[in-house]
Amino acid sequence: MRENPIGYLCCLAITVCGSVVWYTEMFRDGKVAQLWRRMNGSGQISRNVAAVGAPAITCISAIGLCIGLLDEANAPGWLIFVLACLMFLLLFAFVSSLLPIRFPNFFYADWQYAKRHGLLDDDGNIDQEAYENHADRKEFW
Repeated sequence: MRENPIGYLCCLAITVCGSVVWYTEMFRDGKVAQLWRRMNGSGQISRNVAAVGAPAITCISAIGLCIGLLDEANAPGWLIFVLACLMFLLLFAFVSSLLPIRFPNFFYADWQYAKRHGLLDDDGNIDQEAYENHADRKEFW
């Protein structure tokens, strides 16, 4: 950790900023969260990156910090190996988020918003009519 403090500070910044942005977008209802949901809702690939790719990169950065700390503390090699394998699994999740595939609904921020506000139909999908009526209200934005 002593040999590359700037890299670890960058990992810490990515971890903190990524966690705050993801949590705000997925589970908050403020103006900033609405703005991020609108920016990410324009295309399938950007929705996937926001829902899966950004948390994967955030977790990769957090695990990188843990590996740096464990390496400094002379942790056993198998533990660092397991964490490195987890990083590669998360890298696979990030790469899969770049593909134009559809993930389950609960991965997406707009579905989480609709769930919090009772805008889902009986099948668990977003009720478009209720969502549009909800979006037209003044307190929505």
